[in-house]
Amino acid sequence: MMYYNIIVARTVFWVEYTPVPADADDRETLFRFKKTLADLYLIEMNVTREMIQDYLSVIIASRAGECPNEYQ
Repeated sequence: MMYYNIIVARTVFWVEYTPVPADADDRETLFRFKKTLADLYLIEMNVTREMIQDYLSVIIASRAGECPNEYQ
């Protein structure tokens, strides 16, 4: 189950946490859309955010080190 949760966390990160381009139209709608997609994915995978929170924290911290300019 641990490996499964890591894969789910990685997918949630790519869907929800990757940045929206600064010049995108209606960024708030895009942010909500990304969150909704991630929520629906979690439901379909039968995983809660609590189950993957530790993995998401590590993925987010790693990504910040790999791509420090991504969120500026």
